Amino acid sequence: MQNQSRENLRRLLDWNRRHLTSTSSLSESDIAEVFATQFVIKANGRIHPANHSNYLDFLNGFRRNIQAIDYDLHEDVAEGSSIVVAMTARVTRLDGAVDRFEAMLLLSFDPQGRVTLWHEVYVET
Repeated sequence: MQNQSRENLRRLLDWNRRHLTSTSSLSESDIAEVFATQFVIKANGRIHPANHSNYLDFLNGFRRNIQAIDYDLHEDVAEGSSIVVAMTARVTRLDGAVDRFEAMLLLSFDPQGRVTLWHEVYVET
């Protein structure tokens, strides 16, 4: 199961790289590839119950000026259907600016490998 959580993480981050740019296509069916029907996003103390529709609205705003997004994974701990990963995320904007974030991310997955919890604490560096 731990290897499965690592594979789910890899698949999710690859999905992010493909879909979270201003020029990529994104639909509710794309979101359904990696996110459960209902899931929870927790980011820096804010909690957002989510579904494919409201997450699509959020992501369309989030990605509007993103040229590329990438991740450097430092360490991870997998247990059952969850994984915690320490990472650096780099977001390259359309104007060439690069935002860098240090993050701790806890993900939980359903039996189909789709995200049920995205709990992230991050700081811009």
